[in-house]
Amino acid sequence: MRHANYSSVSVRWYLDNPNRDAERILSAYISSFTCPKNHDIERFLKNNAVEFTKKQQSVTYLVLTEE
Repeated sequence: MRHANYSSVSVRWYLDNPNRDAERILSAYISSFTCPKNHDIERFLKNNAVEFTKKQQSVTYLVLTEE
């Protein structure tokens, strides 16, 4: 989904994408993410989001700015 200044994409899209670089790109987005106002969100994304998605235990979306 694309809006004026940002787009959103599910973690599942990266995991299911046949492009071999998709999971590497996902890892780069996740590793660069910080959330100083809520460290639980940051920890979940970095430590659980991919595994939970693979096990179909959660659905996680990334909201990416155009920057």
